[in-house]
Amino acid sequence: MRKEIDPELYNYNRFPGPQFKRLGDRVEADDFVFTLLTDYRGAFNPEVFSQRFSHLLLKFDYIVGDWSNDQLRLKGFYRDKRANQSWSKFSRLEEYLVEYCNFGAAYFVLENAHPTYPSKPFKPKKKVREWRDRCPQHKEEFHRPRKQSADRHFSIRKKRESR
Repeated sequence: MRKEIDPELYNYNRFPGPQFKRLGDRVEADDFVFTLLTDYRGAFNPEVFSQRFSHLLLKFDYIVGDWSNDQLRLKGFYRDKRANQSWSKFSRLEEYLVEYCNFGAAYFVLENAHPTYPSKPFKPKKKVREWRDRCPQHKEEFHRPRKQSADRHFSIRKKRESR
């Protein structure tokens, strides 16, 4: 028996994002405008797309959404000139649909005319070593000498011969 899931639980984003609306071949939200290139089998649903949308997808030139197991999966592709890896090129879209999507699954392709590039992540500066760490004469005062115990002794045991 299949478990019934409330449609409100399909919203995977913790914080609600922009609400998209479809106007012909255009998909619009607050500051975002996408062009709907392909809508195979009526796959595009603005409500579900709003639930699954993440701002990380804005860096891609194309956004592909496909339906699998009653859930929308989104993947981004770059223009062929911009792609660093071959798997992220838009020319490999047909291969992606054949290899990773269910046979005959509904899908759509959105074009992002103005992709935004993410800013470089903040990297903290390396800790500057103090002058005491660099000078060999000052290292000794920070390290405690090991205790030398006089009662250490070792004995070597002979191997027992097997009978």
